[in-house]
Amino acid sequence: MAVSMTGYGRGGASTSLGTVTAEIRSVNSRFLELNFRSDGVSPAMEDMVRTLVKETIIRGKVSVSLKFAAAMEGRAVQAEVDTALLSAQLEALRKAQNLPGVKKEKLSAADLLAVPAPWLRVSCDPVSDEELAPLVRQAAEEALAGLRTMREKEGRNLAEDLLGRLRLLREGLQLLKDRQQPIIEQYEARLRSRIEALLASAGAQADEGRILEEVAVYAEKTDYTEELVRFESHLDQFEKTLAGSGPVGRKLDFLLQEINREINTAASKASDLAVVDCVIQMKTELEKIREQVQNLE
Repeated sequence: MAVSMTGYGRGGASTSLGTVTAEIRSVNSRFLELNFRSDGVSPAMEDMVRTLVKETIIRGKVSVSLKFAAAMEGRAVQAEVDTALLSAQLEALRKAQNLPGVKKEKLSAADLLAVPAPWLRVSCDPVSDEELAPLVRQAAEEALAGLRTMREKEGRNLAEDLLGRLRLLREGLQLLKDRQQPIIEQYEARLRSRIEALLASAGAQADEGRILEEVAVYAEKTDYTEELVRFESHLDQFEKTLAGSGPVGRKLDFLLQEINREINTAASKASDLAVVDCVIQMKTELEKIREQVQNLE
C-alpha cells in the first residue's frame, strides 16, 4: 500500500510524575531526516524516540517535539533565593524611594514578589530517565500511530489519483499502437504518388518491387513496437508496485523515467503528427504523476 510522506501525529501520557506530550510532523524528503525539539527531556529519551521513528518511517523529513511538564503535588518542593540578585533589587528599590515625588513606605513581601526578575526559584526533585521512559514511549507511540494513519490515508488518495492518470497513459498507448500501420500505409501512398507523377511525364512504368522495397525499409526504420512493449510492461509494473507493500516511491520514480524514455523514442521514430501530439499529452500526464510520486514514501 502506498504511503504518503506528509503527516502529523500527537500523543500524550500522564502519571503522578507529570505529563509528556509528543508531536511528530513529516514532509517530503529523499532520505530520512530527524529533527528534535525537547523541553524537560534528556538526550537519552530523544534517542529512544529516534529508534521508534526509524522503526516506523523509512523516508521523510521528520520533526519531533517532546515536552515534559512535571507535577508539583506529592513531591518534595524546594525554594531557593538568589541572594545576590535580591540584594541588588532591594538596593534599587530603596534608591527609587528616595527620588523626589515618590512616597516612602516600608518594603513588604508583596512588593518583592511583584518584581519580575527571577530571584526566587522553585523546583522539584528531578525525575529519572527510568521513571520517565514509559511516559515518553507511550506518548511517542501514540503520536507515531496518528502520523501513520494520516500518511496511509493520504497515500490512498494519491494512489487513486495515480491510477486515474495511468488509465490516460494506457489510452495514449493504444493510440500509438493503432497509428503504426496507418503511418506505413500513408508513406506508401505518398511514395507511389510521387514516383508515378515523376514517371508519367517520361512515359515510364513504376517498378513495383522497388516501391515495396522502399516501403519495407521505411517500415523497419519507423517501427516502435519494442518501445511500446516496454512501455506497457512499465505501466503494469507501476500498477503492481503501487498496490504492493513497503516503500514504493523510488521504484515508481525509476519506472517513470523509463516510461518517458520509451515514448520519446517512439515519437522520434514515427515522425507522425498524431503520434507526436499524443506523446506531448502523455508527457504532461507523466509530469503530474512524477509530482505525486514525490510525495510517496
